[in-house]
Amino acid sequence: MQHKRCFLSKYIIAAAILVLLVTIGFVQLRFLSTQPLESPRLAEQIAIQVDVVNDSAGKKHAHNPVLVSSAESQNNQTLNKNDQNITTNEKLRDTLEKLQANISQNPEPLQHAIMGPSNQHIAVRMQLLDLLEQDPDLISELIDAFIDEPNSLLGRELSAVLSESGHEFAQEAALDMALDLSHDEPARAAGLLLVAKMEEVTAETRDRVLAHIDSGSDLNSDLQQFALMALKPAPSSQEDYQRVQRTLSKVVQAEDHNIRRHGVYQMAQWATNNEDLQDVRTLALTDPDVNTRARAVMSLGDSPFKSHENRSVLWQVADDENEPPPIRLYALKSLSRYALNDGEINKLRIMNKDIRGTSR
Repeated sequence: MQHKRCFLSKYIIAAAILVLLVTIGFVQLRFLSTQPLESPRLAEQIAIQVDVVNDSAGKKHAHNPVLVSSAESQNNQTLNKNDQNITTNEKLRDTLEKLQANISQNPEPLQHAIMGPSNQHIAVRMQLLDLLEQDPDLISELIDAFIDEPNSLLGRELSAVLSESGHEFAQEAALDMALDLSHDEPARAAGLLLVAKMEEVTAETRDRVLAHIDSGSDLNSDLQQFALMALKPAPSSQEDYQRVQRTLSKVVQAEDHNIRRHGVYQMAQWATNNEDLQDVRTLALTDPDVNTRARAVMSLGDSPFKSHENRSVLWQVADDENEPPPIRLYALKSLSRYALNDGEINKLRIMNKDIRGTSR
């Protein structure tokens, strides 16, 4: 009997504990069900990374809380950067396609390379220059497009853009094609003219052009002229100027009058003193080609060296009745920039009136 009572007591206690546990579990479940669930994605996006730095005492402080972007946000940033690069390249390709389409729809005769492009597509050329200013790395793609078709309407347009840019990579690529890589004379001419149309070039470009002229390897008259035209102003020492003058003193003795004409112009451009103009003065008076004489007279008239020798030559040209009126008039115009006495001024006015009267 006592054994049954002990067993019954244990049973009641166990049952009570079980009921208590069930009740506690039910209450916790109800409590959890009333709390809002936190989104793992949201938790990831608002996670805070705290940079911890040690101070001089070795203590740690929270410093500059930085919002940690999610993996997706970082990928979007990378894509945005790539989109910017792609957009610039795509703009270039779209502009080139537009230019090519305009040329195809409005074809023009392919004139001599010296004529360059017309102004019909100047707006598109300006767009290409703007893109090149935004992203200088586009120069490589423009150079490649030019080299693919240097002697074409598209090539003329691209040559104008590259010349305007003055980029040294464009100089290098154009001379590589003109002097080393191509055997096609129109393509070589296009490369030389690209450099010739630049306002100035690098010293390396000047040296390459000068070495090519010195070599005498070109027999084609046009190519020799274009090489002289590509001998543009560049960072130069006095020694460089003297070296150029030595080369040009040989050029102005060429049998081809067109080469002499370009040579005499360059000689005046590269002159650093009055003595450098001696060959120019000689050609102004004695060259058998009227265009070469005209170019020499114009060079003397435009020269900053207002020397007694230059003045004397200009008077001789003005007095020569065998010279065409335009050359004599240019000589008189040039003399008007000199300090003249009253007798010379009066003579200049009378001659100017007489020459204009006989040229009508």
